[in-house]
Amino acid sequence: MTLSSGELAQIVWAETKPLGTAPADGGGSVNGVRRLVAQLAASVDGAGFEKRDQLPSVQDRELGDTVRAILSIAEDARSATTPQSRIIIWEADGETLRLNKTTSPPPAAPWPDLPADKITHQLHQRLANGQTVDVFSRDAATDAGSGSNPVFVNAMTGTGVPGGGAPMAEPRAASKAMPKTGVALFVVALVLFVLAALGAYGMGVGARLSLGQFVQNTRIAPAGTGDSPDCAVTTTEKPTMLDSAKWRPNSDKAKDCRTQFAAAQSIVASAQYPDADAKPAAKAGRKATWPEWFASQALGWSSAVNGTMSLVIPFCLALLSLTMLFIACGFGITGRALGPIIDERNRMSLTLAQLAMWSIILLSGLLIGGLFNYGFGGLLITELQQQAAAAAAANETPNPAKSALDAYNLFPSIPFYLGLVGGFAVATPFLSRLISNSTIVGTPDQTAPDPASPTAAPKYLADKAGPDKAALSDMVLQEVKGRSDMVDINRIQHVAITGILGISYLLVLFDVISNIDAVRIVFAAAQNASVLTSMPQIDGTFTSLLFVSHAALLGSKVYDKMVPAKRDG
Repeated sequence: MTLSSGELAQIVWAETKPLGTAPADGGGSVNGVRRLVAQLAASVDGAGFEKRDQLPSVQDRELGDTVRAILSIAEDARSATTPQSRIIIWEADGETLRLNKTTSPPPAAPWPDLPADKITHQLHQRLANGQTVDVFSRDAATDAGSGSNPVFVNAMTGTGVPGGGAPMAEPRAASKAMPKTGVALFVVALVLFVLAALGAYGMGVGARLSLGQFVQNTRIAPAGTGDSPDCAVTTTEKPTMLDSAKWRPNSDKAKDCRTQFAAAQSIVASAQYPDADAKPAAKAGRKATWPEWFASQALGWSSAVNGTMSLVIPFCLALLSLTMLFIACGFGITGRALGPIIDERNRMSLTLAQLAMWSIILLSGLLIGGLFNYGFGGLLITELQQQAAAAAAANETPNPAKSALDAYNLFPSIPFYLGLVGGFAVATPFLSRLISNSTIVGTPDQTAPDPASPTAAPKYLADKAGPDKAALSDMVLQEVKGRSDMVDINRIQHVAITGILGISYLLVLFDVISNIDAVRIVFAAAQNASVLTSMPQIDGTFTSLLFVSHAALLGSKVYDKMVPAKRDG
């Protein structure tokens, strides 16, 4: 029984209404899809097309033109004969050239098994509910002789969908945020941060108190006299140069500087202090003050051996704390642990990932180094401030206390080349988005947002429907529509170089903070300086490699925008 044009129009409207309005003259991609649906429904006399929906009036201000177009399409399609192209309307995956086969349920057979050259893309459309669909057609000959496969599959209405569901009819979830998990992880990060800070500061106090016990039985001034062991680390001829000759092993333990410092350190670590008037080597005779108790607890983490100190445990806690902070933000906002590196196109961003990595490493080092220095030299800073103020009030020039205060690095300074590394890490995400989202590179048409995109991304860039679709593979895949499933060699080299340099610098940091020698502590006291004056130095080769890597990555982004892949539909 041949369908009437009115019934055919009701089928077309019921199946394609979510695609939105279209011009009355029948032009445009949406009308093209409706024409294919009408011809297919007419050729099979409505078999497999169970849904009907009453059309609005042609006088409707918003939908009148669309209704006129559908009525005209239905009238023209009445005489369509078999076979007609089979059609599928399915969830898009950001790549308009291929059918999304990763959905649950998957597309009905034989769609998932067909090669790409047997499927023709017809339309990429964003729906009013936030979902995005692709429309594909295939020749009837691809049925492979099976009469059980649906000729029409529509994820917007459920027609032909395995199980009968209509996944594209549901509003797209804007976020799967897990705020409770995020808050819980934030609390954990805060606790770890406090422990790291207290540990580093406490070890600094422990180093200062150990030095105080040490100088009671030794001499650290280069020109000092007396019967106590000479443990100076400078000479009168070169007062600013470290000279550890007097710290060489001595068979007489009473004159061995390291043995004496280790003994002083053991007193602080045990918080067993002798009375002020007690004889040397006397047992504890007074109650420890709270700073002494605090320092003893911190030194318990240090694994002090032969007068050395280690900040490895506080540093690891700081790394873990900042990592947990990033993860907490990710769960709280996107419901993903790696949420902070998911960009506005719902892809995991390589530039954001390297920024997060360098931020965690450098901030952890600055935190631990700065708090250790403050614990060690906080009282000295106060004394120098008082002396500088008194000298200024008396108009004394020069003012050595002020000069010493100005030269004191409470937080470790950042060397020039390391500052460049931080600059690259911060600037690259900004420059990347400037290239993609502004007309500095490319044409206004390329930069304009794609109305069919779920994220309103620029027309040439691939995106994804939501943060839950983001994957680690995004960081090594190209980001241009038509090539978003292809590996990008520039990204791979950036991952390799950044990873190698990041791990290398992390190991250098571990080496510096894992062995804070007694000689360095005594030298810092003799110079009125901090122990950790600077972050570990790097050279120009390190920075040059990183610069070349960042330049290649940004250069590839410029090329991708200037020469985008062709896209169908």
